[in-house]
Amino acid sequence: MDAELKLNKILSQVQKLNKFEQAALLKKISSLINGSEHPPKPVKLTEISGLGFSLWHGVDIDKYVDEERQW
Repeated sequence: MDAELKLNKILSQVQKLNKFEQAALLKKISSLINGSEHPPKPVKLTEISGLGFSLWHGVDIDKYVDEERQW
């Protein structure tokens, strides 16, 4: 079967799906193309605790917030 004919057949099937089903299919296809069959596992906030410590070390947070509010 010709590749374009296959794609048209698939597209006609996809058009029968509702928007939510199409979005779910798109997500699965995207993961397949990117080489990961399983989407990345969500990161818990507790796992990133202290991540920006080196960036904020020695910064007076109150002064920083006050300066940001001046714009």
